[in-house]
Amino acid sequence: MLTLNRSVKACLAIGLVQGLLLWLASSLSEPGIKFALATAALVGGINLLLLGDNIRLRGTAWLVLGLTTVMSVTSAWVYWEGGEVWRSSSWLTGSWTFFAVVITYICTVFILSWPTREGRFPRYEDLFRHAWDTVFIVLLGLLLNAVFWALLLLWGSLFKMLGVVALNQLFTTDGFMYVSSAMVFALGVHMGREKDRVIGLLRGILLTLCRFLLPLSSLIAIVFTLALPFSGLEPIWDTGYSTPIMLWLVAANLFLLNGVFQDGSQGSGYPKWLLRMVDVCLLCLPVLVLLAGYSSWLRIEQYGLTPTRILAMLLVLVVFAHSVAAVWAALVPQASWLGSLRISNPLIALLCVVLLLAIHTPWFSPLQFSAKNQVQRVLSGQTSVETFDADTLRYRLGPQGKQAYDTLLAQVEQGKVLAEPARQILLKRLKDADTGQGARGPNDRLLEWMGPPVEGSEQFDDPKIGGQPCWPPGCVLWSVDLDQDGQNEVLQLPKQKWFDPLYFFKRDVQGKWQRTGTYDGGENPLELIERIREGKVKVVKPRYQSLLIEDVELSPKLDKVPQP
Repeated sequence: MLTLNRSVKACLAIGLVQGLLLWLASSLSEPGIKFALATAALVGGINLLLLGDNIRLRGTAWLVLGLTTVMSVTSAWVYWEGGEVWRSSSWLTGSWTFFAVVITYICTVFILSWPTREGRFPRYEDLFRHAWDTVFIVLLGLLLNAVFWALLLLWGSLFKMLGVVALNQLFTTDGFMYVSSAMVFALGVHMGREKDRVIGLLRGILLTLCRFLLPLSSLIAIVFTLALPFSGLEPIWDTGYSTPIMLWLVAANLFLLNGVFQDGSQGSGYPKWLLRMVDVCLLCLPVLVLLAGYSSWLRIEQYGLTPTRILAMLLVLVVFAHSVAAVWAALVPQASWLGSLRISNPLIALLCVVLLLAIHTPWFSPLQFSAKNQVQRVLSGQTSVETFDADTLRYRLGPQGKQAYDTLLAQVEQGKVLAEPARQILLKRLKDADTGQGARGPNDRLLEWMGPPVEGSEQFDDPKIGGQPCWPPGCVLWSVDLDQDGQNEVLQLPKQKWFDPLYFFKRDVQGKWQRTGTYDGGENPLELIERIREGKVKVVKPRYQSLLIEDVELSPKLDKVPQP
């Protein structure tokens, strides 16, 4: 039975305050205040729970207050001062939601190590322990919450069978959900902090897995790197997703490496030949990161800056710093195996925090850099006016993109930029993009035809036709003969970066366009649109035909394509 001692009562009190603040935030209508308050409750509350009585030691409370303030102010700008971003562009809000967790995690690890520091900086042993233990402690809190709510749902369902619905109504109220969840999470965190032997056991299991998997991961990196001179680099550039794959490979090796390195006080435990293989792998990592960075740079040279590509280059920079530090640790003789990682790892982690905070401020916003770059490219001729994506500038780059769009439109209308006929083509594309927010309204379909429109193209303005909703930034419609019967179908491609089915439409004998089927996702629609414009997409006849058995059509699914 759990005894409600002083520390348990303190954790429950923190959870109660957290829940009340989150409940209050959920009732507010102003985005900036809502998310700033929620951020303060989560960041400050979790740090208080993890620190316990250590919050009073060596000015730790000021660090918690500073982190909470910075995170809350940044959230306020993302959701409030960048209000148009919140309503029209999901990139900044989605990016901040994810990276706020990363920033909070890194800073919390340093704060937890602050009370036991020696000199001016935390000890690496403490940073290592808190970096791993914090994850398990938070997961324990979430697991306790899941079990708690499973029991409550069971309780409510049992009484619902007896005709009593009051419990279900109570459990689904906002106040009960926020307050109870926060208090149960606080109790789970307290249990994790007190049961350090259990957390240490879980950490030991994970580190053992790292020791087992690092040689395999190193072998994969070495074999792939050695295969590059024989295969050439063209297959890498042709994939369109080489950057994330190679970065994942490097990140996996670095993660496993640090799991084996631990706090640096013990050796690797590997025989000498296996240790040399790991060292060779470390030499390969910077090469792979440079290839990933060059792949991203090729996309930037070809299509210009976007927020996602800027983020990819920053990620390449951070991973490259880690890989170079690992190479230095492997090559320079040291008292212990990879001993210099004790210095480089904390510094790179703090660098990562600074970079992630910077790109979520109005001074270094990727939306602003992307908008300026896209306008500069079309005015300098790097991007042709025929392929300039005015919709992205107008709708997908937040208020900075809208401001750049308005400025460019005014310059084109006044004849200050470009020459005829390029100026008129650009003016038409800009005004066509504006119709998505003007006469049509922000929630109506915004369509762009790639090539001449088909007969009956006005039917696609009706949302009832099906497929994607095509709200701004809209969709591209491509007229192409998909079944090779001499009559074109229409393929619908949404202007978005996430994967969705691609719908296509066929015209019946009455001249009515109807949705006919889909192509499975798996390709970034924006990249697919660019490849179609470049003429790199063609219709191919399937090797194996479908079987029609009365009204049932069987389509082949190949396990392996046989060699001709």
